[in-house]
Amino acid sequence: MRTKLLEKFGISHTIKTIVGNSFVRGVSGGERKRVSLAEVLTTNPAVACFDNPSRGLDSSSALAFCRLLKDMSRQTGMANIVTMYQTAESIYQECFDRVLVLYKGRMIFSGKTGDARQYFIDIGYHCEARQTTPDFLTAVTSVTERTVRSDHVGPVPSTPDEFAEAFRNSKFYYELQGDIAAYRSEHASTPAYVNDFKAEVQRVRASGVSKSAAEPHSLPQQIVTGIKRHYQLTWGDRKTLYTLLLLNAVNAVITGSAFYMAPKTATGSYERGGAIFFSLIYFFLNALAETPATVLSRSIVVKQRKLGLSHPSAYVLSQTIADLPISLFQALVFSCCYYFMLGLGKTASQFFIFSLIVWVHYGATSALFRMIGALAPNLNLALLMAGAAIPPCLTYSGFAPPWPTLHAWGSWIRRISPSPWALEALMGNEFYDITLSCTDAQMVPSGPGYDNLAYQGCTLPGSVKGSPDVPGSTYLSLTYDMSRTHLWRNFGIIIAMWFIYTVVAAVGLAYTAREQGGASGHVFKRGAQTETMPTTANSSGMTLGEQDLEKQPSRTAHDLGTDPVSSSSSSTNFDDNVSEHVKTDTSGSSFTFEDVSYFVNVAGAEKQLLQNVTAYARPGQLTALMGASGAGKTTLLDTISQRKSEGRVEGAMRLNGQPLDATFGRSCGFAMQQDVHEPFSTVREALQFSAELRQPANVPYEEKMQYCEYIIALLELGPIADALIGTPGEGGLGVEERKRVTIAVELAAKPPYLLFLDEPTSGLDSQAAYSVVYFLQKIAREGIPIICTIHQPSGVLFEMFDHVLLLAPGGRTIYFGETGKDSARVVEYFDRYGAHMNASENPAEFIISTVSGADNSAVWHDNWLQSPEKAKVEQTIQVINEKTAVRAESTAASTGQFAMPLWPQVKAVTKRHWISVWRDGSYNFSRFFKFLWCELFISFTYFMVKTDIQGLQNNVLNLLIIVQIIPAIAPDLQSIWFSKWQIFEGRERNGIYSWKALTTAMLTVEVPYMLVGFTLIYFCMYWTVGYTNETTIAGYEYLQFVTLGLFAMSWNFLLATMFSNMQTCGLASALFWNILMIFNGTLIPHASLNDFYRNWLYWLDPFRWFFGGSAANLLEPVPVNCSANDLARFDPPAGQTCAAYAADYLARSTGYLVNPDATSDCGYCPYSTGSEYAATMDYKYSQRWRDWGIFLVFALVSNVALIFAITWFTRVRGRQTKSA
Repeated sequence: MRTKLLEKFGISHTIKTIVGNSFVRGVSGGERKRVSLAEVLTTNPAVACFDNPSRGLDSSSALAFCRLLKDMSRQTGMANIVTMYQTAESIYQECFDRVLVLYKGRMIFSGKTGDARQYFIDIGYHCEARQTTPDFLTAVTSVTERTVRSDHVGPVPSTPDEFAEAFRNSKFYYELQGDIAAYRSEHASTPAYVNDFKAEVQRVRASGVSKSAAEPHSLPQQIVTGIKRHYQLTWGDRKTLYTLLLLNAVNAVITGSAFYMAPKTATGSYERGGAIFFSLIYFFLNALAETPATVLSRSIVVKQRKLGLSHPSAYVLSQTIADLPISLFQALVFSCCYYFMLGLGKTASQFFIFSLIVWVHYGATSALFRMIGALAPNLNLALLMAGAAIPPCLTYSGFAPPWPTLHAWGSWIRRISPSPWALEALMGNEFYDITLSCTDAQMVPSGPGYDNLAYQGCTLPGSVKGSPDVPGSTYLSLTYDMSRTHLWRNFGIIIAMWFIYTVVAAVGLAYTAREQGGASGHVFKRGAQTETMPTTANSSGMTLGEQDLEKQPSRTAHDLGTDPVSSSSSSTNFDDNVSEHVKTDTSGSSFTFEDVSYFVNVAGAEKQLLQNVTAYARPGQLTALMGASGAGKTTLLDTISQRKSEGRVEGAMRLNGQPLDATFGRSCGFAMQQDVHEPFSTVREALQFSAELRQPANVPYEEKMQYCEYIIALLELGPIADALIGTPGEGGLGVEERKRVTIAVELAAKPPYLLFLDEPTSGLDSQAAYSVVYFLQKIAREGIPIICTIHQPSGVLFEMFDHVLLLAPGGRTIYFGETGKDSARVVEYFDRYGAHMNASENPAEFIISTVSGADNSAVWHDNWLQSPEKAKVEQTIQVINEKTAVRAESTAASTGQFAMPLWPQVKAVTKRHWISVWRDGSYNFSRFFKFLWCELFISFTYFMVKTDIQGLQNNVLNLLIIVQIIPAIAPDLQSIWFSKWQIFEGRERNGIYSWKALTTAMLTVEVPYMLVGFTLIYFCMYWTVGYTNETTIAGYEYLQFVTLGLFAMSWNFLLATMFSNMQTCGLASALFWNILMIFNGTLIPHASLNDFYRNWLYWLDPFRWFFGGSAANLLEPVPVNCSANDLARFDPPAGQTCAAYAADYLARSTGYLVNPDATSDCGYCPYSTGSEYAATMDYKYSQRWRDWGIFLVFALVSNVALIFAITWFTRVRGRQTKSA
């Protein structure tokens, strides 16, 4: 079936090509549309509904598709319901049996296709001689389109209600009622028909499938198919998989080398626990990527559910199962590199238990974040929920802080996440059979004169007087309240959590993966004055303005005079008196391109997409670029407009006889087919932004704004001028409105040279399409050459173009030249070579269908190469290039790549980005919710921290956990970065503004948000944890936190510059974040780092300076009061007090004796003040201002400099190199 469908749709050659999207190169737009249509037909439906299926298809492909539907209907009994724009007469007459006409939600006709035209003529409306039936049916619903017959006698309906009433009183309505009644009596009420249908449904349904299920296959079958598809997608994007495995290995090697062979000593025991904890943190942060991936896949899941292909739960289950071997391989790669570098237990069982626990923890946390993505209604809320899950999962895992120090009211939290159970299993697996020992220097007292072990004690918790050794299980129990005996219990709990998360995700996605009917209306900015308000609509669904138009006398055929094709709603509203706004130099510009070829690399081999295409565009010329889907129309348009950033281009392109220079990009308008816009800008703001940055700098700002108002009026955008553009599928403007805005944005730039448009009529009805092309005619007549691709124009539209360039698949030229009056030139050319067109045929459809097929296109290409028309084109190009030259009045203002200097660009882009971020409520709510939730949660976990040694550790660990807000908000900041760069690279980089302006704007706008956010964090944290009220200390710490906010912004943007997509960036973020957390001196003191890292990476870690200044500052005034577990116990020799025996040791050491006068069981506390503890990490209070200054340099100088440098290297330099 697959092969047959691919052949029917003419896309067999794309079977190994990725589909792609607006930003990823794949099949062409028309081929992508055919893939979607073929996907629907694979379901073999009884009733199929197609919404504008011909959008993006050429006329021959659209006709072939409709013929296929007709054949399938005849052979299988399938019923098809189709909405179509710009329907060709051949499609209408040949492929459809019935037609339904709607007007403002009212049914004004339903009957046989052959009866519709005459019905509306009979009720009083005039059909033009060259007007197709579909155009006529659409025209009668347009106030400014329809014309009343001059010979008609009697009332003519004009409002929707009047049309509906006229239909209800017609014979066709009674025939419709009769057909419905006959169907009910002959088919619906006949048991044989009903039973046969039910039997057929059961025949295609797998055994065991519920009768209420929409999917014919069982859940296990769907899961197997989903697993296969997942592996296909993984292999198709194997670069990401390789990157992930590489990052796993690199992280394991770097982190493992930091903890290399951690000693089994008093300090090494803490490092060993930290190393184990970091193995969980790394995979936990890796699993965060599941949340956005699940949300972004929901549109596919919704489509597959609607088509009855797969249930949403099958997606979750297949993804979970398919990920098992992949995640296991990741865990093994990590474990093999990491485990032995740490010097952990050498037995095989310990290694495989470590790998097993890491794997199941990774699987469980992936399931957790997949569940969050499945339950969240949108991406921003999903990122919010995922970020909010980080503190409960990691803070209560049991390492920082240890379980015995947690407040009783929060102990239950550790039971709802897999991380605490995994950490206990890993810690127990490592510590249960080792012996920890104090070194000679760690014994108390130690040094000269203290060499008798009987009178010394070890500083490890659980130590015994006179012994340097402590069993690992004892240390683990006292310090962390963990035990190896819980290993397999914990393993079972993790598996159970994995199962529960997966089930909840499957059920949740089944609920959320329903088509949302919501926000499809316009959203206006605050204070906007709309020209038509919804509240003025009456029961007919029309606004008061529309009602007034309906009540005006209708035009008659006599009023049309000699204009036989007044087929546009907009054409009657153009005001020729204001055309001076678009007046350019009447001489205009001439553009030629000769022997243009384009090559791309596919699977290591070069593939040619364009073959020696030659054509020209002269002032006032409106050129149509046509061809079958996949012929290379968009590729050619991108190539000649200098928008291709990859591949190899050959050929000569000249403007006014001169090679193209840096001004070409900004001096030409380019309307994309995909309608890419800033979603949070209004229509007026989008036009003003384009005019401000693209019109010459010497044009006054007020004049630019006035010109925008002219364009708004010209394209009838007034009612939606203050509406947000929005995102397709998520509310905002409709398809036709977005298309008009796309064209308006380019026209607002007042391009002096050329205007390129890619499918400007795609998705529009015939009236809107005529309106657009009529307007393009007016622009062209002002001296601006226009080249646009067009798929399936009506005969009327085709004749409006002066020239046509016809391409065949492979980018081969079939014809270029004038269309001629009534398309005579084109018809004569094809007639000369044996293709005869009937007078009733649409020339556009005729020529495309004539050259379709590989054999035909090759023959017609050869005909063109040998034709006199080709020779004439070459002569014309030679004449154009000789006679035209760059005008002398070109000034320096027009010689740069951009119309405006850099500083005005920065101001304009910053203003737009500020408004965009301000209006993005879900983005701001997500960030600030995380700021408050995460920090309050963490701060209350460390509420009024104690002043014993564990309390000192918790003071530092609190800072270590607090800064985890940075990776928590990373998806928010990085998603903004990637979305704005997509808009820039998709539409705005060609001469509109510099990448420097965009980068500067994104950094500048985030600064105040980060300052406010981290101010909130400071107030949530500082007094909650119990830090001092001393002004100098509190003030210094505030400076550190606002600097931390600036670092959070610049660091996350820096990571985004390094990678091309969100997924890879998220995976790499975990690696880089681990590095920052390990080498700053908090987990591994400076003195304990190995020599390789101690001398350079420690000093290059930005958080060494944040933690160094903050820890030294906050611990300075803290007196230390050791708990019983903190004390090192020893007995003095007989007859001596503790103070007398340890006097020499105390003189050269920090700390104090808790019972100096005792003669036995002496208790030694290692620190007297917090600053002594900070000094063990090489953090000094006297150097805190130096530390803050260096951290500020990292935040605002080095990070920002790297952002600009890496952006230039990866996104700018690479593009320039490819284009060279």
